[in-house]
Amino acid sequence: MPGADAEGTGGVVPAHLEEAQRTAIALAEASLRAGESGFGAVLLDGEEIVASGRDSERADRDPTAHAELAAIRQASTRFGRDLSPLTLVSTHEPCPMCATAALWAGVGEIAYGVSIAEAIRQGRRRVALPVAEIYERAGRTLVVHEGVLRTRCAPLYDESVRKELALLRVADEAGRARRFAELEAELAAWCRAHPENLEVPDGDPLAAGRRLLLAWRGVSESEAPAERLGPACLVFSTPRLCPVTEACRILGLDWDASGVLLSSIDPRLAHAWIGDREQLVLTER
Repeated sequence: MPGADAEGTGGVVPAHLEEAQRTAIALAEASLRAGESGFGAVLLDGEEIVASGRDSERADRDPTAHAELAAIRQASTRFGRDLSPLTLVSTHEPCPMCATAALWAGVGEIAYGVSIAEAIRQGRRRVALPVAEIYERAGRTLVVHEGVLRTRCAPLYDESVRKELALLRVADEAGRARRFAELEAELAAWCRAHPENLEVPDGDPLAAGRRLLLAWRGVSESEAPAERLGPACLVFSTPRLCPVTEACRILGLDWDASGVLLSSIDPRLAHAWIGDREQLVLTER
């Protein structure tokens, strides 16, 4: 939570921050494709992105080449030393180095997806010093937006996703085909072992598709609230995703475990993302 001198906004995240976060996520994914660590950041002037950056420590052989510093340096070429009108949006809570750089630059509003505390709970190495505490110790006021598109940011730092990324990024076409064949065999075996999850009660393939995906991921329906957006569209959030599907999406590979599973119920079911929520659509075929 924000420190005593930090203002946590709570409630609904402004749409322009979510849109900016999508750009930051795209930068982080580009970082992962390049073999870097998967961090992205942008700076906003109002609702306009005026600077952006991703980490490049390996390529630059520079341990300080973090996404937030890249964005701050880029913004400084236009705005000078005072970046107080700007808002920093990053996929991960800024580390103490980047948070201090933002403080010295005068940035008074920061939004991020995954927190330092969450990363530490997952076993990742981080300095346990939240950005809000750094501002508090400096006597500066900070507006914090926590968890902006967190569901979409979290897979960037998931160890299972990263293992699949490392494997698929260097594999040739034949190697990838073998991996996908293995996974599809696993999915088929799971469906045979759990035929009850392939049933379509009440003739509602959208609801059945959601239940199938949640059962496969080990997520209860209460953990994944759903909303109907019409007779042929349903959206929902879920705390757990398929590591291989996420790795494929980041690498731009055309393989989706959810799509493979959904075809077992109804070939008309299509799977996609809207922001940080999953979308099921009943298409006409």
